[in-house]
Amino acid sequence: MVVSYVTKYSLQSLSQSTNNIVVKDEDMKSESSFEELKSEDTKAESSRCDTPTATMTEYDTSDDVSMSLHAFAGRDGILAKITPPKQPVKPTVHVPCDIVLVIDVSGSMGANAPIPANPGEVAENYGLSVLDLVRHAALTIVETLDESDRLGIVTFASQVKVVQELIPMNKKNKGLAKKNIKKMVPMDATNLWKGLMEAITLFNRESDGKTERVPAMMVLTDGQPNLMCPGQGYVPKMREEVKRLKDERLPASIHTFGFGYNLRSGLLKSIAEEGGGNYAFIPDSGTIGTVFVHAVANLQATYAINATLRLTYSPLLTIEDAMGESVNKQEVEILEGDMENGIPDQHELSILLGNLQYGQSRDIYLRVDAPAELTSDHAIIKASIEYSRMASNTYTQSTSQSLLNPTTLPESELVYHLSRSKICSFLSTIIPMAADGEHKALPRISSEKIQELKALIKDIPAKRFPSDPNNKSLIEDLEGAQPKGQVSLALTNREYYKKWGAHYIPSYLNAHTRQICNTFKDPGPLRYGVDSPLFIACRNKLDHAFDSIPPPKPSNQHTATHRGRVHMSSYNSSSGVCFISSTPVRLASGRTVPIKALRRGVAVQTPSGPRRVVAVLKTPVQREIMCRVGELVVTPWHPLSLDGGKTWTFPAGVADRPVRYTGCIYSVLLQPGRDSEAHAINVAGTWGVTLGYGIVTGQDVRAHQFFGNYGKVVRSLRRISVSKKGVAVGGGVNRDSVTGLVSGFASLRKPDGAFNEVSNSAVCVV
Repeated sequence: MVVSYVTKYSLQSLSQSTNNIVVKDEDMKSESSFEELKSEDTKAESSRCDTPTATMTEYDTSDDVSMSLHAFAGRDGILAKITPPKQPVKPTVHVPCDIVLVIDVSGSMGANAPIPANPGEVAENYGLSVLDLVRHAALTIVETLDESDRLGIVTFASQVKVVQELIPMNKKNKGLAKKNIKKMVPMDATNLWKGLMEAITLFNRESDGKTERVPAMMVLTDGQPNLMCPGQGYVPKMREEVKRLKDERLPASIHTFGFGYNLRSGLLKSIAEEGGGNYAFIPDSGTIGTVFVHAVANLQATYAINATLRLTYSPLLTIEDAMGESVNKQEVEILEGDMENGIPDQHELSILLGNLQYGQSRDIYLRVDAPAELTSDHAIIKASIEYSRMASNTYTQSTSQSLLNPTTLPESELVYHLSRSKICSFLSTIIPMAADGEHKALPRISSEKIQELKALIKDIPAKRFPSDPNNKSLIEDLEGAQPKGQVSLALTNREYYKKWGAHYIPSYLNAHTRQICNTFKDPGPLRYGVDSPLFIACRNKLDHAFDSIPPPKPSNQHTATHRGRVHMSSYNSSSGVCFISSTPVRLASGRTVPIKALRRGVAVQTPSGPRRVVAVLKTPVQREIMCRVGELVVTPWHPLSLDGGKTWTFPAGVADRPVRYTGCIYSVLLQPGRDSEAHAINVAGTWGVTLGYGIVTGQDVRAHQFFGNYGKVVRSLRRISVSKKGVAVGGGVNRDSVTGLVSGFASLRKPDGAFNEVSNSAVCVV
C-alpha cells in the first residue's frame, strides 16, 4: 500500500519538456523554489500500456539470411555477423511450434510460492504453490497457441508420465491440454534424466522432420535430480544417447528453467548448451511470468534452427571464440589440402548457434592472432552459415573477408560486441566446466575475482560510448544503481552470491552469448529483440495472457498469510517492491502541476482544505506492474477514493486493466494533523492518500502500521536523507522480519557503491 501515482496524461507526454511549469508564489512558502525537471527524468520514464497485438505487417522482401565478416583495424579480431530477415515475408501471428513441457512434479513443487520480498524478510503468501504457478504459466502457453502448433506434456518425479502426446492445439485439444495441466500434482523424488529421455522419445514418435514447426523441450525443475542420475554425467550420457538417434541429432532444442535457490544451475545450463537451447533462472515467484513469456516469445519468433557458423582460414592464423567456455565449444579441425595441386592445408572452426530469431542478428566476436608479415593469400577468412527452416532441407550462405581490409562498421558497434565478449569471457570463469561437462559455480568469489571485476568495469571499451544505447546497457548491468547493476550485486555480496548470484550469472551469461531477451529485468538482454516486430508482438500477447488468465486456486490456502483476490501480475514483475510515479496534482490555487514538481512548502488541495508539502519521496522503478483506474495509473494497494472521500478502496479491486511503468515514482508527506482527511491529495480528479494519515489499526482500508504512522514515516525519511527542498531518493522498502509488513523506506544504492557490502534491507532484484 505505497502512496504514489502516475496518470494517463503523464504517460502520453513524458517525453515533452516540463520547463514551462512554474509553481507560483501563492502555491508555496518563500523558502522553497521549484527545481527544473532534468532531461534524464523524462527520458527514463515510459510505459508500455498498449493493448497487446500480434497483427503483423509486411516489411521484408527477402527471406534469406545475410552474412558478413568485419575485420578489426589491428588485425586482432573479427566480427562474424549473421542477420536473419526482420520478419516473415508473409505476415503471421507467430511461427508454428512443437513444444513439449517437461515438468518436475516432485514433492518440493508443492512448496509455497510467496511474492518476493527483500533479502531476510518475510513476503506475503497467497497460498499458491510453485506447481500452481507453473500450471498457470503452462496455461498461458496454451492460450497463445493455435491449430498450427502442437503441445505435449511430460511430468517427472520418481516415475515419468506422458500426460499428453504431441497434439495440434485446435479448440478441442486446447481444452484437453488445460485439463491435463490442471491435473498435475506434487509427488516424490526428482528423476530428471528419465524425464528428458521420455520427452526425446515423444518427439521421435511424433516427428517426421518435415513439420515446419519449431521443435522445443521446456524443462522446469525447482531442485536437484536425485534419482537415476547418469554415473558418467549428464552431458556424456546425452551424447551417447544422441548417437542412437536418427541423423545423430536431437529432435528438438532443450531449454531449461531453474526455480528457486536449491538448484544445480550449472547442470541445467550444461543440458541447455548440449541441447542447443537456453537456460533461465527463476529466483522466485515474481519472475516466473516474465521468464516463461520471453522463452515462448523467442520460440514463436524463430527464423531457423540448427544454425552452425564455419570459418576456414590459413594455419598461420589462430582464431578462437572469445565468448568463454561452453559444453558445445568445438575444437579446430585441420582440413587436409592437396600439395601436388597447390592446395594448402586449412583450419576450420565451427560454432554452434542453435536457433536464429527474426529481427535479431547473431554477432560473434573472434580473437585473431596473425603474424606481423601477413600476405594477402593468408589473410583471407572464409565463412559459411548452415541452417534449417524447420524442414529437411539445409540452407547455406557464404562470404569471405581479408584481415588486411578493416571494416567500415561504426566503431560503437564494434566496441559493443568486443565489450560483450569481455563480459561473457569473465563471467564464464565464475562457472567453470568440470571434466564431465557440467558447469560448477565457484563456491565463493575470491578477492582476486573481485579485482578482476573492478578492472573489467574500469577498462571496458563500452565506456567510450556512454550515450550509445547498447554500450550503455552493458555499463548499467555492471555498475548501475539499483534496480540495475545486478552483476556487481551478485558477485560482490557474499550472501547474495550464495543465495542467488551463482544461479543468476549463468542465466545472464546465456542471454548475452545467445543474444536473447530473457526477462524484463536487465538492461543488457533487453536490447535483444528490439528490432523484431514479431518477437515484440508475441511477447506482448503472452504477457497479457499471463496477467489476464484467471488465477489458479491456491493449493496451500491453509498456509496463506494474505487472503483475498490473487492478481497474477504480481508473479510477472521486474521488481519485488511496488512504487509508482508522475501525475497532475491539484494545488490550493486550483492549478495542477506534475507530482514530480512538488517541493517542500507547496500548498495542495486536500478534502479538508489547503495543506503544505513537507517531503516528497522519489524512487526509480523498472517495468513495474500497476493498475489503471480510469485516467489514473496507480499501485495495486494504494487506497483511493472514487466518491469524493466518502469511502476508500484498493485499485486492485476496481482496476480496468494492469499496465507496466518504468521511471521514477513519487510519494508525498503533508503537514502533520489529526484529521485523516487532511492527508490526501487530488490526483487526476481522484483522492489518493498521502503518507502518515493517522490510521494504523481497524477495518479501514487505509489502516497500516507504517504508512499510517506519521512519526514512523518522518523518522524513516530522515534515515535516507531529505534535501533542503524536501526531496528524498529511496530504494524501495524494508519489511519486518517476522510479520513481513513494510516497516520503513530503504536507501538507494549509488553507482559508486557497487563494491560495498549491501545490507539485508537493500532491494535485491534478480
